[in-house]
Amino acid sequence: MEEEQQEQPYNEVAEQVGLHGVTKQGELLANQTKQLQYQMEESEMNLAEAQLDCQETLTKINHLLKQDSLKLNKEGILEWIKITDKKKRVLTEEGVDKLMQVIQCYINKETLLSNFDEKMIARRMLEFSLSLSALIFMKYEIYFRVPSLEECKEILQERISEKIKHKRMNLELMNKEVDMDKIKQEVLNEIEPQIEYEIKKIKQEQTKLNLREFEMIFTQIRALVESTHNRAWKGEERGSLRRHFNISEVIGGRPPMPEKKGWFGFGK
Repeated sequence: MEEEQQEQPYNEVAEQVGLHGVTKQGELLANQTKQLQYQMEESEMNLAEAQLDCQETLTKINHLLKQDSLKLNKEGILEWIKITDKKKRVLTEEGVDKLMQVIQCYINKETLLSNFDEKMIARRMLEFSLSLSALIFMKYEIYFRVPSLEECKEILQERISEKIKHKRMNLELMNKEVDMDKIKQEVLNEIEPQIEYEIKKIKQEQTKLNLREFEMIFTQIRALVESTHNRAWKGEERGSLRRHFNISEVIGGRPPMPEKKGWFGFGK
């Protein structure tokens, strides 16, 4: 009897200690499962944000419209370098801002999460193309850069210098005496009555050169907008996100099976 009475408290203590170990193990497993689930949810959110983030594309478009160049810096990292010669700029600041305003209405997460069929995409692209073309046509003098009077003056001076060189070369080829002062005066006398006309002509020529860039700018913008719409074809973009979330839920819904433990929390 005494032995049975001594054995009974021992068994009760052992059982309590064993249950305590199982409880601790369960709590640890639950915490690990919660942490894993949190990490997976955070990873899913990061993936969704990255997939729907259009900021990088819009930033790239903005730099390209400003004709900035992508070059390697001293650390070997690509970075955007602003154009130094403003005379090479095709669009004005107002032109860049307006085009970016239009583009942001089409390249965004709302468009990506839409559901378009082929006819809808074709109709939207036609409307976009016609509207953008009409906008540029009606306000090209505002959106495309026009050379300043100082720029036109520099170009005219270069042309005068070229005429002087040609006259000098002609005299040298004919073995005639070359008097540079006389040559310069002759060229200036020829150009003097037409200075105003030449300045106006140069301004028109440079403006036309800038306008010739419109076709390529338009083609690039249209391609980017069309690509964004194609990602929304039949709701494919949100469909891919939904499939990814479903796969993650299936994987995340199968926590690892706990290892069977014996008394005091030790394995059998």
